[in-house]
Amino acid sequence: MKTPMPRRQKITRAVPRAHAAPQRRRKPERSARLIDAEIIIGGGLNARLFNLLAAIERKGTILQAAKEAGLSYRGAWDMLERAANLSPRPLIESTLGGSEDKGTRLTETGKILLAAFLRLQEEKEQFLDRLNEEFGHDPVILQWFKRLFMKSSARNQWSGKVDSVKLGAVNAEVSIVLAGGAKLAASITNESVNSLELEYGKEVIALVKAPMVMVLTDLEGYRVSARNQLAGTVTHLQKGPVNTEVRIGLDSGDSVVATVTSESAELLGLDIGRPATAMFKASAVILAVAG
Repeated sequence: MKTPMPRRQKITRAVPRAHAAPQRRRKPERSARLIDAEIIIGGGLNARLFNLLAAIERKGTILQAAKEAGLSYRGAWDMLERAANLSPRPLIESTLGGSEDKGTRLTETGKILLAAFLRLQEEKEQFLDRLNEEFGHDPVILQWFKRLFMKSSARNQWSGKVDSVKLGAVNAEVSIVLAGGAKLAASITNESVNSLELEYGKEVIALVKAPMVMVLTDLEGYRVSARNQLAGTVTHLQKGPVNTEVRIGLDSGDSVVATVTSESAELLGLDIGRPATAMFKASAVILAVAG
């Protein structure tokens, strides 16, 4: 009788830890911040604009840059026009050749501003990480930061400098020269003049909500009390069933956006290229300063 052969035992050798295959450590996913913020430069220049500028630098045309940035061609131009109202120097310039809208590139000012914004974005991320770690548990602090990082809905935001300040018994009249040369009058309280430290040459942002702007196509024979009367040409119409958004380009290079009823737009005969005047009261102008 044959003796059965013993089964071979499977020997498992322990691999020394030093020779084990290194495992990649996953970066912890960033949880949603309780305190968050968006960088806005000059009163209205935000990440969407700088994404568009970066795309222009890569693509060389506004048409292709708008597609890459997820914008319509008209939307990209509106954004660039708004930036032009806020910038003391041009951010883009035309070049020869190119595609449908010829070539476009960033000016030296545009490149510097884009680089500064990207650096600010990096600093902002680190700052918010520290802020959330330290104060994210405090509901009172959270409420304060929500107020601090509020955005403005005003469609018209212009960069300018104070030309003069006339104090009255209660209110003051502040004259502002925009970057393009157009002048605005703002009526604010004497207290606001002091708190904003307004004086000749001070840089300010002037804001006016689009519904506060009236549009006229014929001023001949009329006198109106509105201090701000900016003449120009209709450059854009966005018609809706109730309201129509009207953009008026000024000779200075600035532009004004107004919201009127669609019925009024038809009665006025508003059309691209038609001369028109944007009017609004001095009390409709809100002033903001840095810091």
